[in-house]
Amino acid sequence: MGMADIHSKRSLTVAIFAIFLIFYVSKVAVAGKLFPSLGMDPVQLGLRKEKFSHFRVYWHDNAGVSNPTTIQVAGANSTQDSITGFGAILVFDDALTEGSDPSSKRLGRAQGTYTLAGVDEPVALVNANIVFTIGKYNGSTLGIMGRNMLVPEVRELIIIGGTGLLRFARGYVEARTHLLSIIARQVIVEYNLYVYHY
Repeated sequence: MGMADIHSKRSLTVAIFAIFLIFYVSKVAVAGKLFPSLGMDPVQLGLRKEKFSHFRVYWHDNAGVSNPTTIQVAGANSTQDSITGFGAILVFDDALTEGSDPSSKRLGRAQGTYTLAGVDEPVALVNANIVFTIGKYNGSTLGIMGRNMLVPEVRELIIIGGTGLLRFARGYVEARTHLLSIIARQVIVEYNLYVYHY
């Protein structure tokens, strides 16, 4: 096969790709005009006016030996020698309650992962779903993500979305450690969630 043939095949491939790209972009543009709801405008989707809600929950994290709700699922070879646990990934399914007492009224679950991301400081990347299981918001969820430093009294995380009665959620979370037991490997954190939603 000569250089002219290779060049011709490449030109044909580029031309086909360009035609496909133009066709795809034009279809998306037409779909946006014919179906405005594809633009994800809450009003066009039939949702009511945006409102503000405040939720306060107590998050019970138990990495202890007895009935753990948090377990490590991955780590680097050097993780066990790191004073900050750098490189560890943990999965959690923690209870959310109305009060700080673990036996207080259950409001839902916090399910997701912690990634210990600090080489020199104890800090975790939190990726969590808050799942409400009672009352008006039963079945609704909030997505939370952010940098959680373990030392400051108050930490802030981002609310990145929601489902159910909390669709299009946005806002932030204030986290305050209520109880920390190194020996029992248990933590109780007060979470105040400030949420705009539809």
